[in-house]
Amino acid sequence: MIGSIFFDELYKQFSWYDSVFTPVVKNCSSEFFFDGFEYKLASISTNMNVLSQNETFFVTKVKINAKNDVYIRISQDAINVILDKVLGKNNKRFELTEVTELEARIITAFNDFIYETLAPNFTIEPNRRYNEILHLTYFVKSAISDTAAKFIISVPKDILTPAPLEEKPPRFEDKDFASSLVEVDLIVGNTVFPLADVKKLDVGDIVLFENSSSSEMTLVCDNIVQKFKVKPNEKIVAPYDMSGGNDMDNTNTNLWDSIQVDMSAEFDKVKVTLGELKSIEEGLIVDLCSVYDNKISLKVGGKLVASGELVIINDRFGVRIETVNDSNTETAPAASAVSDENAEAVSGNESHQEDFDYSDFEVENS
Repeated sequence: MIGSIFFDELYKQFSWYDSVFTPVVKNCSSEFFFDGFEYKLASISTNMNVLSQNETFFVTKVKINAKNDVYIRISQDAINVILDKVLGKNNKRFELTEVTELEARIITAFNDFIYETLAPNFTIEPNRRYNEILHLTYFVKSAISDTAAKFIISVPKDILTPAPLEEKPPRFEDKDFASSLVEVDLIVGNTVFPLADVKKLDVGDIVLFENSSSSEMTLVCDNIVQKFKVKPNEKIVAPYDMSGGNDMDNTNTNLWDSIQVDMSAEFDKVKVTLGELKSIEEGLIVDLCSVYDNKISLKVGGKLVASGELVIINDRFGVRIETVNDSNTETAPAASAVSDENAEAVSGNESHQEDFDYSDFEVENS
Protein backbone atom coordinates (compact mmCIF):
# COMPACT_ATOMS: atom_id res chain seq x y z
CA MET A 1 0.00 0.00 0.00
CA ILE A 2 1.29 3.48 -0.83
CA GLY A 3 -0.09 5.79 1.82
CA SER A 4 0.95 9.33 1.03
CA ILE A 5 3.21 10.23 -1.88
CA PHE A 6 3.58 13.99 -2.25
CA PHE A 7 5.80 14.08 -5.35
CA ASP A 8 5.89 12.13 -8.61
CA GLU A 9 9.63 11.71 -8.10
CA LEU A 10 9.07 9.80 -4.86
CA TYR A 11 6.46 7.62 -6.53
CA LYS A 12 8.98 6.61 -9.21
CA GLN A 13 11.58 5.86 -6.51
CA PHE A 14 9.27 3.91 -4.19
CA SER A 15 10.42 0.49 -5.42
CA TRP A 16 14.05 1.41 -4.76
CA TYR A 17 13.37 2.52 -1.18
CA ASP A 18 11.32 -0.61 -0.59
CA SER A 19 14.07 -2.87 -1.97
CA VAL A 20 16.87 -1.16 0.03
CA PHE A 21 15.25 -0.39 3.41
CA THR A 22 12.65 -3.11 3.88
CA PRO A 23 15.01 -6.14 3.76
CA VAL A 24 17.33 -4.39 6.23
CA VAL A 25 14.49 -3.71 8.66
CA LYS A 26 13.19 -7.28 8.39
CA ASN A 27 16.63 -8.90 8.76
CA CYS A 28 17.56 -6.68 11.72
CA SER A 29 14.29 -7.54 13.43
CA SER A 30 14.75 -11.27 12.85
CA GLU A 31 18.38 -11.20 14.06
CA PHE A 32 17.86 -8.90 17.03
CA PHE A 33 14.56 -10.36 18.21
CA PHE A 34 13.14 -13.43 16.53
CA ASP A 35 11.38 -14.31 13.32
CA GLY A 36 7.67 -13.59 13.18
CA PHE A 37 7.48 -9.83 12.58
CA GLU A 38 6.06 -8.44 9.35
CA TYR A 39 7.10 -5.00 8.09
CA LYS A 40 5.24 -3.27 5.26
CA LEU A 41 6.42 0.03 3.75
CA ALA A 42 3.29 2.17 3.69
CA SER A 43 4.50 5.65 2.84
CA ILE A 44 7.48 7.72 1.75
CA SER A 45 7.11 11.45 2.24
CA THR A 46 9.07 14.64 2.76
CA ASN A 47 6.44 15.70 5.30
CA MET A 48 5.49 14.09 8.58
CA ASN A 49 2.08 13.08 7.28
CA VAL A 50 -1.24 12.05 8.76
CA LEU A 51 0.04 8.53 9.43
CA SER A 52 2.09 9.88 12.34
CA GLN A 53 -0.40 12.35 13.81
CA ASN A 54 -1.82 11.79 17.30
CA GLU A 55 0.78 9.07 17.99
CA THR A 56 3.32 8.72 20.80
CA PHE A 57 6.79 7.57 19.68
CA PHE A 58 9.99 6.33 21.28
CA VAL A 59 12.66 8.28 19.37
CA THR A 60 16.29 7.35 18.80
CA LYS A 61 18.51 10.11 17.36
CA VAL A 62 21.77 9.21 15.62
CA LYS A 63 24.17 12.03 14.66
CA ILE A 64 25.55 11.54 11.15
CA ASN A 65 27.65 14.73 10.91
CA ALA A 66 28.04 18.01 12.73
CA LYS A 67 24.71 19.38 11.43
CA ASN A 68 22.37 16.46 10.82
CA ASP A 69 20.77 13.47 12.49
CA VAL A 70 18.87 10.34 11.52
CA TYR A 71 15.73 9.60 13.56
CA ILE A 72 14.17 6.21 14.14
CA ARG A 73 10.72 6.35 15.71
CA ILE A 74 8.81 3.39 17.10
CA SER A 75 5.23 4.06 18.14
CA GLN A 76 3.92 3.00 21.53
CA ASP A 77 1.70 0.42 19.84
CA ALA A 78 4.68 -0.98 17.90
CA ILE A 79 6.67 -1.40 21.11
CA ASN A 80 3.71 -3.28 22.57
CA VAL A 81 3.74 -5.62 19.57
CA ILE A 82 7.51 -6.21 19.88
CA LEU A 83 7.62 -6.66 23.67
CA ASP A 84 4.62 -9.01 23.65
CA LYS A 85 6.47 -11.21 21.16
CA VAL A 86 9.90 -11.00 22.84
CA LEU A 87 9.04 -10.95 26.54
CA GLY A 88 5.70 -12.76 26.41
CA LYS A 89 2.13 -11.49 26.43
CA ASN A 90 1.61 -8.97 29.21
CA ASN A 91 -1.85 -8.07 30.47
CA LYS A 92 -0.57 -4.62 31.35
CA ARG A 93 -0.38 -2.32 28.34
CA PHE A 94 3.00 -0.72 27.72
CA GLU A 95 3.09 3.03 28.37
CA LEU A 96 6.01 5.18 27.21
CA THR A 97 5.63 7.34 30.30
CA GLU A 98 6.37 4.26 32.42
CA VAL A 99 9.14 2.71 30.29
CA THR A 100 11.72 0.81 32.34
CA GLU A 101 15.46 1.14 31.86
CA LEU A 102 15.62 -2.41 30.44
CA GLU A 103 12.85 -1.72 27.94
CA ALA A 104 14.48 1.55 26.86
CA ARG A 105 17.84 -0.17 26.35
CA ILE A 106 16.28 -2.94 24.25
CA ILE A 107 14.49 -0.49 21.96
CA THR A 108 17.49 1.85 21.64
CA ALA A 109 19.83 -1.04 20.84
CA PHE A 110 17.44 -2.27 18.14
CA ASN A 111 17.23 1.19 16.55
CA ASP A 112 21.03 1.58 16.62
CA PHE A 113 21.39 -1.83 15.00
CA ILE A 114 19.08 -0.79 12.15
CA TYR A 115 21.05 2.42 11.57
CA GLU A 116 24.41 0.63 11.51
CA THR A 117 23.06 -1.85 8.96
CA LEU A 118 21.65 0.93 6.76
CA ALA A 119 24.71 3.21 7.02
CA PRO A 120 26.63 1.68 4.07
CA ASN A 121 23.84 3.00 1.79
CA PHE A 122 24.42 6.61 2.94
CA THR A 123 26.75 9.15 1.31
CA ILE A 124 27.41 11.80 3.97
CA GLU A 125 29.45 15.00 3.58
CA PRO A 126 31.00 15.94 6.96
CA ASN A 127 30.11 19.67 7.08
CA ARG A 128 27.02 19.85 4.86
CA ARG A 129 23.60 20.72 6.22
CA TYR A 130 20.82 18.66 4.68
CA ASN A 131 17.49 20.49 4.78
CA GLU A 132 15.05 18.03 3.21
CA ILE A 133 14.17 15.04 5.38
CA LEU A 134 12.60 11.87 3.99
CA HIS A 135 10.27 9.83 6.20
CA LEU A 136 9.69 6.12 5.54
CA THR A 137 6.67 4.85 7.43
CA TYR A 138 6.28 1.13 8.07
CA PHE A 139 3.47 -0.91 9.55
CA VAL A 140 4.73 -3.66 11.83
CA LYS A 141 2.72 -6.60 13.15
CA SER A 142 3.38 -10.06 14.54
CA ALA A 143 1.68 -13.41 14.07
CA ILE A 144 0.22 -13.24 17.60
CA SER A 145 -1.27 -9.77 17.18
CA ASP A 146 -3.71 -8.22 14.70
CA THR A 147 -2.45 -4.73 15.55
CA ALA A 148 -0.54 -2.96 12.76
CA ALA A 149 1.60 -0.31 14.44
CA LYS A 150 3.87 2.40 13.02
CA PHE A 151 7.63 2.45 12.67
CA ILE A 152 9.28 5.48 11.00
CA ILE A 153 12.82 6.03 9.69
CA SER A 154 13.68 9.70 8.97
CA VAL A 155 16.86 10.42 6.99
CA PRO A 156 18.18 13.39 4.99
CA LYS A 157 16.97 12.84 1.44
CA ASP A 158 20.25 13.84 -0.21
CA ILE A 159 22.40 11.21 1.52
CA LEU A 160 20.76 8.59 -0.69
CA THR A 161 20.99 8.06 -4.42
CA PRO A 162 17.80 6.23 -5.32
CA ALA A 163 17.30 4.61 -8.69
CA PRO A 164 14.05 5.83 -10.29
CA LEU A 165 11.42 3.37 -11.38
CA GLU A 166 11.98 2.40 -14.99
CA GLU A 167 9.21 3.82 -17.13
CA LYS A 168 7.71 1.25 -19.46
CA PRO A 169 5.65 1.99 -22.55
CA PRO A 170 1.90 1.72 -21.96
CA ARG A 171 0.43 -1.69 -22.69
CA PHE A 172 -2.84 -0.29 -23.92
CA GLU A 173 -3.88 2.67 -26.03
CA ASP A 174 -7.15 4.59 -26.10
CA LYS A 175 -8.11 2.91 -29.37
CA ASP A 176 -8.04 -0.50 -27.66
CA PHE A 177 -11.12 0.47 -25.66
CA ALA A 178 -12.94 2.57 -28.25
CA SER A 179 -15.59 -0.11 -28.85
CA SER A 180 -16.26 -0.84 -25.16
CA LEU A 181 -19.78 0.10 -24.02
CA VAL A 182 -20.68 2.33 -21.09
CA GLU A 183 -24.11 3.38 -19.76
CA VAL A 184 -24.94 7.10 -19.85
CA ASP A 185 -27.95 9.33 -19.21
CA LEU A 186 -29.09 11.65 -22.00
CA ILE A 187 -31.03 14.66 -20.71
CA VAL A 188 -33.18 16.42 -23.29
CA GLY A 189 -34.08 19.49 -21.25
CA ASN A 190 -36.18 20.79 -18.38
CA THR A 191 -38.93 23.26 -17.65
CA VAL A 192 -40.90 24.71 -14.76
CA PHE A 193 -44.39 23.27 -14.48
CA PRO A 194 -47.29 24.11 -12.14
CA LEU A 195 -47.96 21.18 -9.84
CA ALA A 196 -51.68 21.38 -10.59
CA ASP A 197 -50.93 20.87 -14.30
CA VAL A 198 -48.66 17.93 -13.53
CA LYS A 199 -51.64 16.19 -11.97
CA LYS A 200 -53.76 16.89 -15.07
CA LEU A 201 -51.32 15.34 -17.55
CA ASP A 202 -53.06 12.93 -19.89
CA VAL A 203 -52.24 10.69 -22.82
CA GLY A 204 -51.83 12.73 -26.00
CA ASP A 205 -50.74 15.93 -24.23
CA ILE A 206 -47.49 17.52 -25.36
CA VAL A 207 -45.13 19.02 -22.79
CA LEU A 208 -42.77 21.59 -24.30
CA PHE A 209 -39.41 22.02 -22.59
CA GLU A 210 -38.48 25.69 -22.69
CA ASN A 211 -34.96 24.99 -21.45
CA SER A 212 -34.00 22.84 -24.43
CA SER A 213 -32.74 23.07 -27.98
CA SER A 214 -33.38 20.62 -30.79
CA SER A 215 -29.65 20.74 -31.62
CA GLU A 216 -28.30 20.11 -28.11
CA MET A 217 -28.51 17.54 -25.32
CA THR A 218 -26.69 16.90 -22.05
CA LEU A 219 -24.82 13.68 -21.32
CA VAL A 220 -24.26 12.49 -17.74
CA CYS A 221 -21.81 9.65 -17.03
CA ASP A 222 -20.66 9.31 -13.42
CA ASN A 223 -18.97 12.66 -12.71
CA ILE A 224 -19.06 13.79 -16.36
CA VAL A 225 -21.75 16.35 -17.27
CA GLN A 226 -21.28 17.40 -20.88
CA LYS A 227 -23.46 19.38 -23.27
CA PHE A 228 -23.06 18.30 -26.87
CA LYS A 229 -24.47 19.13 -30.29
CA VAL A 230 -26.77 16.71 -32.10
CA LYS A 231 -28.13 16.54 -35.61
CA PRO A 232 -31.86 17.33 -35.33
CA ASN A 233 -34.07 14.53 -36.54
CA GLU A 234 -36.60 15.97 -39.00
CA LYS A 235 -38.82 12.89 -38.63
CA ILE A 236 -39.96 13.96 -35.16
CA VAL A 237 -40.80 17.59 -36.01
CA ALA A 238 -44.43 18.14 -34.99
CA PRO A 239 -46.80 20.95 -36.09
CA TYR A 240 -47.85 23.20 -33.27
CA ASP A 241 -50.68 25.71 -33.15
CA MET A 242 -49.63 28.48 -30.74
CA SER A 243 -53.22 29.73 -30.53
CA GLY A 244 -54.52 26.39 -29.34
CA GLY A 245 -54.42 24.83 -25.92
CA ASN A 246 -54.92 21.62 -24.08
CA ASP A 247 -57.80 21.73 -21.64
CA MET A 248 -55.59 22.60 -18.62
CA ASP A 249 -57.07 25.33 -16.47
CA ASN A 250 -54.31 27.83 -15.72
CA THR A 251 -56.30 29.47 -12.94
CA ASN A 252 -54.84 28.20 -9.68
CA THR A 253 -57.21 28.57 -6.76
CA ASN A 254 -54.92 27.72 -3.85
CA LEU A 255 -51.31 27.62 -2.75
CA TRP A 256 -50.94 23.92 -3.57
CA ASP A 257 -52.04 24.51 -7.19
CA SER A 258 -49.52 27.36 -7.54
CA ILE A 259 -46.43 25.36 -6.62
CA GLN A 260 -43.90 25.40 -9.47
CA VAL A 261 -41.81 22.22 -9.87
CA ASP A 262 -38.85 21.43 -12.11
CA MET A 263 -39.66 18.78 -14.68
CA SER A 264 -36.92 17.11 -16.70
CA ALA A 265 -37.05 14.96 -19.83
CA GLU A 266 -34.48 12.23 -20.24
CA PHE A 267 -33.94 8.96 -22.05
CA ASP A 268 -33.65 5.72 -20.16
CA LYS A 269 -30.09 4.47 -19.76
CA VAL A 270 -28.35 4.50 -23.13
CA LYS A 271 -25.24 2.51 -24.02
CA VAL A 272 -22.55 4.28 -26.04
CA THR A 273 -19.00 3.24 -26.86
CA LEU A 274 -16.05 4.90 -25.17
CA GLY A 275 -15.05 6.12 -28.62
CA GLU A 276 -18.37 7.94 -28.96
CA LEU A 277 -18.05 9.28 -25.41
CA LYS A 278 -14.63 10.70 -26.19
CA SER A 279 -16.00 12.32 -29.36
CA ILE A 280 -18.80 13.92 -27.34
CA GLU A 281 -16.29 15.35 -24.85
CA GLU A 282 -14.30 16.79 -27.73
CA GLY A 283 -17.38 18.72 -28.88
CA LEU A 284 -18.12 16.92 -32.11
CA ILE A 285 -21.66 16.89 -33.49
CA VAL A 286 -23.19 13.48 -32.77
CA ASP A 287 -25.79 11.69 -34.88
CA LEU A 288 -28.26 10.09 -32.45
CA CYS A 289 -31.00 9.12 -34.90
CA SER A 290 -31.25 5.64 -33.39
CA VAL A 291 -31.76 7.08 -29.92
CA TYR A 292 -34.72 9.23 -30.97
CA ASP A 293 -36.85 6.07 -31.18
CA ASN A 294 -36.36 5.38 -27.46
CA LYS A 295 -38.98 6.39 -24.91
CA ILE A 296 -38.55 9.60 -22.93
CA SER A 297 -39.28 9.84 -19.21
CA LEU A 298 -40.73 12.94 -17.57
CA LYS A 299 -39.46 13.29 -14.02
CA VAL A 300 -40.14 15.63 -11.11
CA GLY A 301 -37.68 15.45 -8.25
CA GLY A 302 -36.15 12.36 -9.85
CA LYS A 303 -39.50 10.51 -9.74
CA LEU A 304 -41.26 9.26 -12.84
CA VAL A 305 -44.40 11.23 -13.80
CA ALA A 306 -45.06 10.11 -17.36
CA SER A 307 -43.35 8.80 -20.48
CA GLY A 308 -43.79 9.23 -24.19
CA GLU A 309 -42.15 9.98 -27.51
CA LEU A 310 -39.83 12.83 -28.37
CA VAL A 311 -41.02 15.59 -30.70
CA ILE A 312 -39.53 18.87 -31.91
CA ILE A 313 -41.65 22.01 -31.80
CA ASN A 314 -40.29 25.41 -32.79
CA ASP A 315 -36.68 24.23 -32.32
CA ARG A 316 -37.46 23.01 -28.80
CA PHE A 317 -37.84 19.46 -27.58
CA GLY A 318 -41.20 18.29 -26.37
CA VAL A 319 -42.72 14.99 -25.26
CA ARG A 320 -46.01 13.58 -26.53
CA ILE A 321 -47.33 11.64 -23.54
CA GLU A 322 -48.20 7.98 -24.05
CA THR A 323 -48.43 6.78 -20.43
CA VAL A 324 -49.08 8.60 -17.17
CA ASN A 325 -48.02 7.22 -13.81
CA ASP A 326 -50.76 7.56 -11.21
CA SER A 327 -49.43 6.91 -7.70
CA ASN A 328 -52.98 6.56 -6.43
CA THR A 329 -53.88 3.68 -8.78
CA GLU A 330 -53.97 0.34 -7.01
CA THR A 331 -52.22 -2.64 -8.55
CA ALA A 332 -54.59 -5.02 -10.31
CA PRO A 333 -55.27 -8.24 -8.37
CA ALA A 334 -54.01 -10.31 -11.31
CA ALA A 335 -50.53 -8.97 -10.67
CA SER A 336 -50.35 -10.88 -7.41
CA ALA A 337 -50.89 -14.14 -9.26
CA VAL A 338 -47.49 -13.91 -10.96
CA SER A 339 -45.16 -16.56 -9.58
CA ASP A 340 -42.08 -15.53 -7.63
CA GLU A 341 -39.91 -17.00 -10.36
CA ASN A 342 -41.59 -14.93 -13.08
CA ALA A 343 -41.57 -11.85 -10.89
CA GLU A 344 -37.85 -12.13 -10.44
CA ALA A 345 -37.40 -12.52 -14.20
CA VAL A 346 -39.45 -9.39 -14.84
CA SER A 347 -37.66 -7.33 -12.20
CA GLY A 348 -34.32 -8.43 -13.62
CA ASN A 349 -35.19 -7.15 -17.09
CA GLU A 350 -36.87 -3.86 -16.19
CA SER A 351 -35.24 -0.91 -14.47
CA HIS A 352 -37.18 0.26 -11.44
CA GLN A 353 -38.17 3.93 -11.33
CA GLU A 354 -39.88 5.44 -8.33
CA ASP A 355 -43.27 6.94 -9.18
CA PHE A 356 -44.11 10.54 -8.43
CA ASP A 357 -46.28 11.01 -5.35
CA TYR A 358 -48.36 14.20 -5.35
CA SER A 359 -48.83 13.97 -1.59
CA ASP A 360 -45.16 14.90 -1.17
CA PHE A 361 -46.21 18.48 -1.90
CA GLU A 362 -49.37 18.64 0.21
CA VAL A 363 -49.55 21.38 2.81
CA GLU A 364 -50.35 20.18 6.31
CA ASN A 365 -52.96 22.03 8.30
CA SER A 366 -51.59 23.68 11.43
